[in-house]
Amino acid sequence: MSFPDINTVIIYTGNVMKQANINTFKNELASCLENSLKNVHTSYHIDQTRGILEVPSPYDQSFKLKDRNDFEITDSFIVYFNGLLFDDQEQDDSNLVMDDFEALVEVWKELEFHYGNDRIKKLGVSEFTKNRFERFLNVVEVLPKIDQINFKSCCDLPSKMINYAKEHDIELLTHKDPTDILPSTTFQKILKDTKFSFTSELLPRWVLKYSVLVKCREVVANKGYIVMSSTPIADSNFKYPVEFIE
Repeated sequence: MSFPDINTVIIYTGNVMKQANINTFKNELASCLENSLKNVHTSYHIDQTRGILEVPSPYDQSFKLKDRNDFEITDSFIVYFNGLLFDDQEQDDSNLVMDDFEALVEVWKELEFHYGNDRIKKLGVSEFTKNRFERFLNVVEVLPKIDQINFKSCCDLPSKMINYAKEHDIELLTHKDPTDILPSTTFQKILKDTKFSFTSELLPRWVLKYSVLVKCREVVANKGYIVMSSTPIADSNFKYPVEFIE
């Protein structure tokens, strides 16, 4: 099966908790992407006007939650840029260059729009030190309320960071996700192994990780990933189809 005139591919993993033999984040994401691409012939959606292929089709009723009232849809959106590390010494901000900082602010401005429309309840960032927060807060309108820090990067948070978070009502969380969530080489290998027929090279652009909790028990009932990839010449101003979010 080939897909001519497509420049963007969005892959939905579905509920990864139903898949066996997965014991690490990298294995989890890669394995689920492989399963989705192997079954592309059973469910997909093409937007010819925008050149978008979605696998499987998000409009398939079996893909949606049965009763949204029984679940607590994660209302926090946390942004992370590949390669950004938490410097527990807080000596400088050398690994967040101006281009990266401007790109982060641009993404944040888009999220502020959805926050203003009540699609996102709480916005957060990842690997932010006190210095980064002070720099960031000068140019944004909606302040981050979460800072997610890689547990491998820092075991004990600096007291200045803890005090700053308390002062600005910022929730400090930890995670163990890899620094490079989906390397291009890994993604290319997945495409090759699944014999995904595509005329141009696909590059991973972003990965969204989500969780759905059962309201009454606060246990995770569903978690998964959405991966957006595109060709090198695809429109950089891609916007996710909002009708699926509604």
